[in-house]
Amino acid sequence: MARAVCSSRRSGPPRGTVSLVFTDIPSASRLWERCASAMGQALELHDEVMRELLERHSGYEVKTQGGAFMLAFTSPVDAVRWCLETQEALLQAPWPEELLAQPEVAEELGPRGYLHRGLRVRMGVHIGEPECRADVRTGRMDYLGRVVNTAARVVAAGHGGQVLVSGTAWSRIAAEDLGLHASRPLGAFRLRGIECPVALVEVLPASLSERRFGMPLAARERQGNVPAVQADLIGRSAELETLRQWLHEEHRLVTLLGPGGMGKTRLATHFGGLELESCAWEGGVWLCELEQARTAEALCHGVAQALGISLKHEEGAGDPVEQLGLALNDCGGVLIILDNLEQVTRDGAQALERWLALAPRARFLITSREELGLSQERLLDLGPLALPEAEETRLEVIAGSEAVRLFVQRAREARGRFELTAEEAPHVVDIVRRLDGIALAIELAAARTAVLGVGQLRERLSRRFELLRSGRRDAPARQATLRGAIDWSWNLLDPAERSALAQCSVFRGGFTLEAAEAVLVLPPGSLRVRQVLQSLRARSLLRTQEVDGLVGQGRLGMYESIRQYAADRLKELGGEAALVARHAEWHLSLARGLRERVRGAGGAEALRRLVLERENLLAACDNALAVAPATAHSVGVALEAMEALEPDIVTRGPISLLLTRLERANALADSVALPSERLGLLRAVRGRLHLEAGHTEAARWDLEEARFLLRATENVAGEKRVLVDLSIVARQQGDVAAAWAFIQRAQELHAGANRWLEAYARGHLGLVEQVRSGPEVAMSHLQAAQELFRAVGDVALEVSFTTHWAVALGETGRVGEAVALVTEAMTRAASVGDQAGHALARLHLGGFLLEQGRASEAREHFTAVMRMGRQLGVRLLEGTAMGELGRAELALGELAEARHWLAEAVSALEGVDRWHALRFAAHRAAVEAVLGDHSAAQASFEALEEEYEVQTDPVLRELVTLLRSQACPFA
Repeated sequence: MARAVCSSRRSGPPRGTVSLVFTDIPSASRLWERCASAMGQALELHDEVMRELLERHSGYEVKTQGGAFMLAFTSPVDAVRWCLETQEALLQAPWPEELLAQPEVAEELGPRGYLHRGLRVRMGVHIGEPECRADVRTGRMDYLGRVVNTAARVVAAGHGGQVLVSGTAWSRIAAEDLGLHASRPLGAFRLRGIECPVALVEVLPASLSERRFGMPLAARERQGNVPAVQADLIGRSAELETLRQWLHEEHRLVTLLGPGGMGKTRLATHFGGLELESCAWEGGVWLCELEQARTAEALCHGVAQALGISLKHEEGAGDPVEQLGLALNDCGGVLIILDNLEQVTRDGAQALERWLALAPRARFLITSREELGLSQERLLDLGPLALPEAEETRLEVIAGSEAVRLFVQRAREARGRFELTAEEAPHVVDIVRRLDGIALAIELAAARTAVLGVGQLRERLSRRFELLRSGRRDAPARQATLRGAIDWSWNLLDPAERSALAQCSVFRGGFTLEAAEAVLVLPPGSLRVRQVLQSLRARSLLRTQEVDGLVGQGRLGMYESIRQYAADRLKELGGEAALVARHAEWHLSLARGLRERVRGAGGAEALRRLVLERENLLAACDNALAVAPATAHSVGVALEAMEALEPDIVTRGPISLLLTRLERANALADSVALPSERLGLLRAVRGRLHLEAGHTEAARWDLEEARFLLRATENVAGEKRVLVDLSIVARQQGDVAAAWAFIQRAQELHAGANRWLEAYARGHLGLVEQVRSGPEVAMSHLQAAQELFRAVGDVALEVSFTTHWAVALGETGRVGEAVALVTEAMTRAASVGDQAGHALARLHLGGFLLEQGRASEAREHFTAVMRMGRQLGVRLLEGTAMGELGRAELALGELAEARHWLAEAVSALEGVDRWHALRFAAHRAAVEAVLGDHSAAQASFEALEEEYEVQTDPVLRELVTLLRSQACPFA
């Protein structure tokens, strides 16, 4: 039954554009059944609250029936304000206690008071121009037509206590007009009997913003054209969250920036799919693919086609950019994804600037290889997928990295049951690392596993553009192959940019602007090198490299795939030989200064700078070694590059990186009549690296020849250093007398004011004395060397002799001081990236911990040092760590493990360090005895006692005697 409509209304019925509000009580029928009397009272209260507020907001009551109201307002702001105030007022009404006992109307508290209390009224707001008709019986205005039907369906989609506003009505409301409130776009829905989808927005007063409702009671409409979300996006969770925060908060224009193949389109499309599913955009989420757009007209056509907007061409209709801006404004909150905008950057920037002004609620996500340069633009520079750490060997950690996960996923698609095994994991890591973590390159490589094994694929990566030429058949040309992705960017460059990019391929591992200005030569009439490089960076063909710890050392670099592509283009453009010469000249000049500084003031910074130029110096060396036929100049360039690299390679490894090149240079030296002094220096460098690698005989041979050549050319400093190096070889071979003779001869040579060489000779004198006379005699020399190296600024050797000094202190019983020193050495080494120094200090820290009974902690250190020694290529370090690990396992009662590692140590140290090999052989014999193999133990001890070093070295002799007495007491 219709209830009487109150006749005291001050406002007449609105006409023309009318804002309609429908309300009802979803639980009314159930409440009438359970508590009719209370429901009757409640309905009277309900009507009273509604009408009192209606009068304040100049609303018009059209009709009422069974707790449902139909109301009309002249403006949507008045309509929504009435809804919000009424929701708050209904909470305060004096509802009957019997009614409040019902679950549908029970009191529900939130953080700031009641969320629900009493009748839960749902409300729906819509706006339009309904047909107006006066009721002949009552004289009241009624409204008919589609607008009324839509308003009725809007409220029917809601839940009790919810206010829903149609997108059409919401677009006419400025947020500030409502005061404090909370709003949430819900998306577009198919309402029963309504032909077109209707966007719905939930609005609540700020005091009730914690109210939560289910999805609207209507079928959701996908408002947009973005493909459904696929589950195959690997990684990018941080980027997705960043996009969500930026585009939902204050940023209206975000550009996903990156080179071809990085995954910009896939990330943007995936994000768009998530946003479409969230229904957060009342105007929808729209993907505009602009691969074919080259002009402003084509850009507008592509956007209009994607959004289903018809552009008018008659006079007075406005230009296409303006028409699209006004159409976007009518969409309300809308997200537009403009994919692949780089080929129309200038026109795109101008269009976006106007769209941002014309459609203040629109947001734009751009994918491009070039930034737009607009003030409102926020850049998200898309980097490669995360790679495993360089030292990582654990299969589960490798398999969890983003780049490896993508490779495995695509390999399974290509080969079916592809599984990452421990044997194949290092190959896969090398593949994804050499492909720079670039998504497209990894996908194309993984697809080749259908016909190639992982090992074969890795071997063929040097011909990557040939190997990765087959892409997805459904992909556009720019995404189908690796070359196609980079071709796309190349074709957008002007001649100066092409020339600069091609010449940048000569650099390895990055470069400074100063290096580029010295090496690159651009065509006449070009902009300055710095400006052209900035343009290439803006186009994502160069990338900025972060440099920790070096102020003012900004660097640029290239992904390896782009570098190889640019190198191919360089061959087409010509001028490669002159470019290579300029590159070598610049970097060798830089390295000369750095090498001197490594051994002087500012040594730490110089070492870090040298580390940065490693790849460029290796490239200069390789280019020189590739000269055919070789010349004295080309071999000299290669040698100078390797001399410069020696401090870096010794501290960071791997030794083989330089040693293999030295072998090639040595083979060429005889054919080009290299000057004797240069040949002597070549032999000296190779000898020292042989020594680091554990090839003591090869080291001795090289250093003896270097001594002869350098003495003949009166290079006193060079000869003195070689004599010290020969003392190291003799000491490691167990010939203490020869070591003493070499170091004494070195002490007799005077190299002027070379304080570095003085420290080098003094420190190794201390190490010989430590073996010859004991730690008490050695300590003063070791401490003096450490202080001298600190004074001249050579951090690596300062670290080394800090550790040697600590070892001598430990041998005298001052273990606390020794531990403090090796800890200091580890910290100092880490500050300059001295991995060898860090490993040496850590090895001895483990030794001190083992002597203190902390075998479990020591084992962790020894295991880490063993791995580091292997990576560095320093056999002495690796082998000694193996032996100490065996001793730690013995202390922990793990006898089988102890025997294994001690045997490995003896094998590794044979021919590397005689003293340590014999020491660990003694411990191995003791373990054999504990395991019950007494005959083997007895034989081992007897063989040890026959060794010359054991008979002449009191420390070894005492160790063997002690271990034998403990292990074989009745022998």
